[in-house]
Amino acid sequence: MKVNIGLGAHNSNDWERVLAEDFGHPPATPDWQCVQATLALGDLAEPLGFDGIWLPEHCGTPYGMTPNPIQALSYFAGRTERVSLGTFVVVAPWWHPVRLAHQIAYLDILSNGRYTTIGIGRGCRRGVRRRRRPREESRQRFNETLDILQLALSGKRFSYDGEIFTVPEMSLRPEPQSRDLFSRIYSSSSTAESLEILARRGMVPLFVGNKPIADAGREVQQVNIFRKEAGLPPCQPKNVMFMYCTAKPEDAAKSEEWIWTANRDVTVHYGFADASNFKGVKGYEAYAAREASATAVLASSVTGDPKGAPKTPGYHASNLLIGTPEEIFTRLRAAQEACSFCELTIVPQFGTMPYEEAMASTQLFAKEVLPAAHDMPAPLHPAALPENALA
Repeated sequence: MKVNIGLGAHNSNDWERVLAEDFGHPPATPDWQCVQATLALGDLAEPLGFDGIWLPEHCGTPYGMTPNPIQALSYFAGRTERVSLGTFVVVAPWWHPVRLAHQIAYLDILSNGRYTTIGIGRGCRRGVRRRRRPREESRQRFNETLDILQLALSGKRFSYDGEIFTVPEMSLRPEPQSRDLFSRIYSSSSTAESLEILARRGMVPLFVGNKPIADAGREVQQVNIFRKEAGLPPCQPKNVMFMYCTAKPEDAAKSEEWIWTANRDVTVHYGFADASNFKGVKGYEAYAAREASATAVLASSVTGDPKGAPKTPGYHASNLLIGTPEEIFTRLRAAQEACSFCELTIVPQFGTMPYEEAMASTQLFAKEVLPAAHDMPAPLHPAALPENALA
């Protein structure tokens, strides 16, 4: 099985200042130091034997600071020769589809065809409004973006006339090196409606750690039911999991604080602690009802105030790779059996975890777990097939 490193520059210790709106003082740790430490972590991927480097799209808060993941992947394309590149995910409504298509095609050329996982999502943060794009339009923008990408990445001339986007006849220049780029698009979704829409148009799921792994496994089966109804073969998702590897079992307890702060970070970043952030917004009804989570490590109990709150993981331990190398491999094997994912991306730094800890953990994982993970079969298990659905 292929195993990648997932990156995102976190300045988690700055949240207290941000939440207090103490903008008269700079962050205690400059953001650029967090970004450079993240890039250094990514530089470990190729020499340590990992298969790829993935980055998300986040900006505007201390959480996951990567305003343009394709730009960051271009940096790594020039520093590597072997590893594949991936996004988890590009937030489609923040982009003009033609601009996004050009960016994808150009990275395809720069990397000599190594942009193999084009993860795309709809997003849910209010940052869409700051870009003068109403959140109510996000689903339509996302669907039309997929339409345009399918046309543009074919390398042929095309035009498009949608509700939001109109594209006169054109073609991408430079045209992409690879002709199968659209088939490399994976979708991240957090609502049942989005899951069905994307499955029926052939998108393969990209799970980003926001639910118990057994729930993700049931979603894989549901996706394959929709795909069968659409005349498509069954698929296997790709999965993202937080990882902390230590030789000392007692050290795993340190991750409790890091997981808790990661929960706080994502909850405040997306506004999940207050359902009114989504109330009345078309396409986000499930968020308003608190029926869905969104991205990595959402904890419904976290309010953003660390004082007095229990420091326990807010989502199921089945989606965490934390412990000794032996414990991590056991968890990994169980997760694959439950979810049938064909590829794994580990996130080795999250919350307030020091980058030095992340470096050491990644190196130990590469030495003690990665060879076994590479040799581990990653089949599509019977439970993920539509014919095994309960009546």
